[in-house]
Amino acid sequence: MSSSSLRVRPARLLAAASLLVAATTPALADMSFSTGRQGGSQYPVSVALSQVLEKVPGIGTVSLVPGGGAANIVAVDQGLAHIGITLSNSARDGLLGKPPYKSKTENVVQLFALQAFKIAVIVAEESPIKTFKDLQGKKVNTGPKGFTVVEVANQIFEREKMKVNMQYLQVGQAVEQFKDGNLDALFYSPSDRFAAFIDLAQARKIRLVPLPASVMDTMIKEDPSFYKTEWPAKVADYKGLSASVTTLGYPNIIIAHKTKVTDDQAYAMTKAAAENMETLGQVEPDLRGWDLKNMATEVGIPIHPGSIRYFKERGWR
Repeated sequence: MSSSSLRVRPARLLAAASLLVAATTPALADMSFSTGRQGGSQYPVSVALSQVLEKVPGIGTVSLVPGGGAANIVAVDQGLAHIGITLSNSARDGLLGKPPYKSKTENVVQLFALQAFKIAVIVAEESPIKTFKDLQGKKVNTGPKGFTVVEVANQIFEREKMKVNMQYLQVGQAVEQFKDGNLDALFYSPSDRFAAFIDLAQARKIRLVPLPASVMDTMIKEDPSFYKTEWPAKVADYKGLSASVTTLGYPNIIIAHKTKVTDDQAYAMTKAAAENMETLGQVEPDLRGWDLKNMATEVGIPIHPGSIRYFKERGWR
């Protein structure tokens, strides 16, 4: 045997070993994640969740794709993003092909639910507004146009055949206007620990106006993305508020493309989110000490089989 043959043998062995490793090591599956708008409450949760998911075996880079609202649902449906964050009622509208969707978003499935947003109608404690009907003709702020809460408010006012003087200020501006007496009421969908309203309750005493029970029952019947809940969960979080109220809630959910995300990937990502919920709680106070079985909340759209497998393991289904 020549010396030259001996010299090339180690190189051949190294090449063969490299091929064996490549054949037995699963390729990393990079993911694109359609997020909420920067400055909104969904964006920091998206960032934190992406960092959690990048540590999942088999998942590579999780790239954040700017989006928000219906754009996230359309991006996932069209395969432009693997996963996304959105509100349950928006996902439900997409599944049904209701406006603003031009067609049914049939490729979208739910991975898991996160914290809920809950409708709150706030007035000053001394306000003459006692019932929802008393908002007729009053100056009510619902948030900027395009926000889900504006659509929900319009839907409820139409059901009650009411006309109000609708305002569309950002919540921070609205709180200041409310403090100055320039607004009669705030109609918003805060999480349980909502900084702007916690600050408001520090400055003045406030009261909650309940939604009509008949409206809540009808909306839940027509759209299972809504459910009855209490806001706030802990009245003590709001110094100037004396009592909570029964209202409608609708959660943030993480959605996925039903075929671009495999069953094993969906299972692994759902499991990772559950095991790292306290990490997400560092950017979203409502997720601190949150009951994990709420991840399995059904909102009227299909749930990914991989996520269902994890929920069954935990006894949540």
